[in-house]
Amino acid sequence: MKIQTFLTRTAVAAAVVAMAGVAGAAEKQMTADIVVVGGGAAGMAAVTQAVDAGKKAILLEKNAFLGGGASMAEGLGAVQTRWQRDKNYALAIEDAYNRVMNYTHYKTNGPLLRRFLEGSAENLDWLSKHNLTFHLTQMSPTECITWHVVGKYKNSQHGAAYIEALSDWAKEKGATILTSTPAKSLITENGRVVGVKAADNQGNTYTIRAKAVIISTGGFNNSPERVRDWGHYDPAIYQGLVPLNKTGDGIAMAEAAGAVPGNMALMAHPGTRASNVKLLGNIWVMSWQPKPVWVNDSGKRFVRETVTHEFSDAANALGQQHNGYAWAIIDSNMVDYFEKEGLDLGVGVLVPVGAKMTDMKKEIKDVLAKGSDGFKSGATIAELAKQIGVPAATLEETMKRYNENVAFGFDRDFYKEREWLTPINKGPFYAIKIAPYSFTSIGGIKIDQYMHALDKNNQPVKGLYCTGMDAGGMYGDSYPVWFSGNAFGFSSWSGRHAALQAIEDEKL
Repeated sequence: MKIQTFLTRTAVAAAVVAMAGVAGAAEKQMTADIVVVGGGAAGMAAVTQAVDAGKKAILLEKNAFLGGGASMAEGLGAVQTRWQRDKNYALAIEDAYNRVMNYTHYKTNGPLLRRFLEGSAENLDWLSKHNLTFHLTQMSPTECITWHVVGKYKNSQHGAAYIEALSDWAKEKGATILTSTPAKSLITENGRVVGVKAADNQGNTYTIRAKAVIISTGGFNNSPERVRDWGHYDPAIYQGLVPLNKTGDGIAMAEAAGAVPGNMALMAHPGTRASNVKLLGNIWVMSWQPKPVWVNDSGKRFVRETVTHEFSDAANALGQQHNGYAWAIIDSNMVDYFEKEGLDLGVGVLVPVGAKMTDMKKEIKDVLAKGSDGFKSGATIAELAKQIGVPAATLEETMKRYNENVAFGFDRDFYKEREWLTPINKGPFYAIKIAPYSFTSIGGIKIDQYMHALDKNNQPVKGLYCTGMDAGGMYGDSYPVWFSGNAFGFSSWSGRHAALQAIEDEKL
């Protein structure tokens, strides 16, 4: 699903909710074997697995539509799959394990990671039996080939196809799916979670008693307060890319029921921060390209720009700059290059590598005419410096030295790889303001390898399971981009295995 289409759908759904009345509101009593809170990647896998096992399952989703961030996700990370075998590609589970553990400085829950890696291929096999198809690809040159992009289902593709296929399957098998019905609190009795209280947009309230509750609400990156308090980021700098109402509800409910939080961070990435620039348009995607020169608000380079090959690292580099932003500098030759030759690095498969920016000159003209605050031009570097508010002499020296590095074939300052060194010397010149955004949060409630939410004594909160982006233990402070799709893959696997664990624990 294209992001613009998704946003339109989101706005329409919000309007429907806003217009809903409360006439005839009722208090409803329901029962289930398993209640799933949240209808994204983890939640849909959980409810599907529950009904596959013949259990009575109810799913609550606070938005008017299913999917959340998963609707914009593209592929699932997995290792040792038949899709990798067919491409003669092999990433050993132990290699993936060690790389993740080293990347996160051993902040990852080792037994949880091992279970996920060992079960990731089988989970894709399970999904393929639920009308989903996959093709294997790679997001950037520095990554392992672990990204299993979801194929079409009906009129949807990628994450939206995943959601629609599992929704159709679960409903056909008898699942009850209630949208516009946020869970408000967990019901606890004698230290055990025994259900959920919820309310819909019609004013109806629900008391749902169940043997197990699975939390899968998708994290907290749309809550500035929780981004600050839980993630310890400045929310003015680290903004959510798309408003999906992910405000940490599930994590907060689990805490209120006695669970304790683990590490929390953001899946951050670079993006263009400029008025009148279209999301994922020809100018916006420049924030992901390795050839431009990045300068901070002093007009100085600060990183090798090929850091964009690992989008979370690129966001970290931007967030460390004064005021949390930088300018990506390009010239007219580069504009011609992107129009004729296409992108050197895709933004996932939404805007794929090689995509030709055929509207770039038109978009530049339109955005400049509207006086964008984050896209500027200058006939010379000195004029550009004035437009972006940096010292002209500094920016001129920065660009002079960079072009000398290109001529030498060696970046003396930040060791940018030779193949990405391109001269920037033909006016007019352009500057795009770039800053960190987040796709979602990563980390949440502390869990064991069986998705049990854990209390302050490191014991399971009986009846409560946390999954996906509400679960702690899979990440350190940054998302490991080299293992493409691991958030989507883990969310799906953890949702499904939470349902299986609940069935085993409760002898359902």
